[in-house]
Amino acid sequence: MQAYHAYGTTSVFEEHGVANELLRAYKDARRDGTLTMRASLVLSPNWKAAGGAPFGPLIEAWAGWLGEPALGDDWLKVTGLYVNIGRSTAEELRATAAPYTGWAGFNYDAGLPREQVKNVLLHCAKNDIRAVATASTSPGMLDLFEEVDREVPLKGRRWVLGHINTLSPRDVERIVRMGLVITPHTNRDIYKQGHVLQKSLPPQRHSEITPMRDLIDAGVHVGLVTDNVPISLFWPIWESVARLARVTNERVAPDQAITRAEALRCATINGAYLSFDEEKKGSLEPDKLADLAVLSDNPLTVEEKSIADITSLMTMVGGRLVHQSPSWNG
Repeated sequence: MQAYHAYGTTSVFEEHGVANELLRAYKDARRDGTLTMRASLVLSPNWKAAGGAPFGPLIEAWAGWLGEPALGDDWLKVTGLYVNIGRSTAEELRATAAPYTGWAGFNYDAGLPREQVKNVLLHCAKNDIRAVATASTSPGMLDLFEEVDREVPLKGRRWVLGHINTLSPRDVERIVRMGLVITPHTNRDIYKQGHVLQKSLPPQRHSEITPMRDLIDAGVHVGLVTDNVPISLFWPIWESVARLARVTNERVAPDQAITRAEALRCATINGAYLSFDEEKKGSLEPDKLADLAVLSDNPLTVEEKSIADITSLMTMVGGRLVHQSPSWNG
């Protein structure tokens, strides 16, 4: 929490999901009064523990508490279920080596065969449980969401598709139609691997690489994320604006760049939209929660390459000072 506060972050969304042991750690911090970060969590399921139980009654009886409105309060709540298609060899090995959750806090073997995932998603939709998935670990998840949407409309449910890397214009249209929330992995797919993606695609498809411009112009709610590396949200803000590849120092699909103001909205009010909290936080307005930061530079005017270097001089959550730098004299 302190590491994130140092860059002005006041709320987190655990997109990959949290296993029970990590959820307990959050609950302990909330109970003890040491939780200084507002946290919206997504449950990482342990399907092996369910054995051969049919998903319909299981989700209705056991997972019904995951439905919206979320269970919890403005400090800590659980909002949805993480879903994943299949299990990679690496995930199986990790699950064997770390029978609980290892370093990342989620169950490594949370994946299911595609047809079982569809079954889970259908029951989630019928029970108002929000589904959260990452496209990089579940290729074809957008198609699966669309199959569910044909049976139970998803518009308004704010299902999340994270870690997208390439999206075609048709994909964007489908995302708009279903009202999905998108969280791109800019650090990987623009900064670290953007040049690789450009080499793998014909020039006419380069605009499909993390198409921030197309998504925002289409009215999609895009929430920027760090994936914990680096922890500062000013990196994805900078990456969305500059779109520079680390290795080549060339711009990746520059026509998909967004403005600084747009990137800031993706990191603030759109982040609040992720957790159904846009009426409470994400912007500085009367009657909203007193979560704010005084920054080391103005992200709208500082030299572009310096956006990623911005830190917080003072961070406040709920009117309480949770971080101050040595240079803060407010």
